[in-house]
Amino acid sequence: MAARYSHLNSIPSGRNVRIIQDRRVLSDAYVPETLPGRDEQILMFEEHLEPLLFNEPPSHMAFTGMAGTGKTAVAKHVLRHKSEELRGAPVRFIYINCSQANTSYRVMYQLNRAFGILVPPSGYPYDVLEDNFRKAFLEADVRMFLVLDEVDLLVRRDGGRLLYSLTRMNYDLDLRRNSVTVLGISNTLNFLDRLDRRVLSSYNPDRIFFQPYSADELYNILLQRARLGLRPGSWEDAALRRIAAKVAREGGDARRAIDLLRMAATLAERDRSGKLTEDHVEQAEIRVDESEVQVAIRTLPFHHLLVLKAAVDLLLAGDPRPGTGKIYERYERYARRFLVSPLTMRRVSAILRELESQGIIEIEMSYGGARGNTKVVRGTALPPLRLKEILNEVTRV
Repeated sequence: MAARYSHLNSIPSGRNVRIIQDRRVLSDAYVPETLPGRDEQILMFEEHLEPLLFNEPPSHMAFTGMAGTGKTAVAKHVLRHKSEELRGAPVRFIYINCSQANTSYRVMYQLNRAFGILVPPSGYPYDVLEDNFRKAFLEADVRMFLVLDEVDLLVRRDGGRLLYSLTRMNYDLDLRRNSVTVLGISNTLNFLDRLDRRVLSSYNPDRIFFQPYSADELYNILLQRARLGLRPGSWEDAALRRIAAKVAREGGDARRAIDLLRMAATLAERDRSGKLTEDHVEQAEIRVDESEVQVAIRTLPFHHLLVLKAAVDLLLAGDPRPGTGKIYERYERYARRFLVSPLTMRRVSAILRELESQGIIEIEMSYGGARGNTKVVRGTALPPLRLKEILNEVTRV
């Protein structure tokens, strides 16, 4: 790559030099023509869909893996090409994201609309929506391949009710003419284990697992995005490799890698340097991390905010490792100041663990012998002073 663009490396910086040529490519929602690192999963999915070529129903499927491992991209990529291949065939591909349609009612509403039934988004009995859909589906005389992305969110709220009713439809259909196939995409690895036995028996999907991306795979993803979305020669190879290595260490989330690339390119443009460097990646890491922490803080319950503020204040007061007891004393003061009943010490201890699981603080156990053990805060995702500023901005506490 360096040799290919070596004649462009000396482009001077200037006010009008742009780095980003196609910003949509730097979004994780963009699905390119090829997906580096996912050839195996693409092949498996394509083979699974082969029965549709012979007007036969494929079996149900489940994609599982951590967030950012390419599950949605593979589904959209393959179905895009399969739609072209099967143009004119009695097959209907439908995609629904359960982070928005997170109840059986909302999914059934989307299915009604997909089959041309215009109903209000609320107010109808669920049974009416389901009956409308079944009737329209039978009249359409097609094979439906339904993708339920983030299906674990739906199951968590509705317990698999929709999965059961959809997959049971096949028992009442003439499978020579029409059928229902469900692909469930889940970030929860044990999502299938959480299903009721009846639901799992009816669904019983073939499974494709998506492992986290390696540093080399992430680098290839970033190189592809840079070639498609940035001006040729406007990036240092070392900058892409730094992003890939960092994100691979953190769990291999391609969405985070692409987000860092977009932020670093934006900062390089603002800097008018003409080239994306490792320094811009370092700045982007700080910006993205801070943005994620702010989002996490905005969604915290009120008592979580008070516990976090208590810990941050102790750190700013010079206590390098405030323990649960000290945090609880200060938290109690804040609770009374805001006229809310303090939670128990045990609950506050659990909240500290929850704040850690969200990446806002780091805690460790302090073993005090006869004095007992306690959790201590040993660090925060951002400098304590910046955390305090964010807390003030978000909550005014």
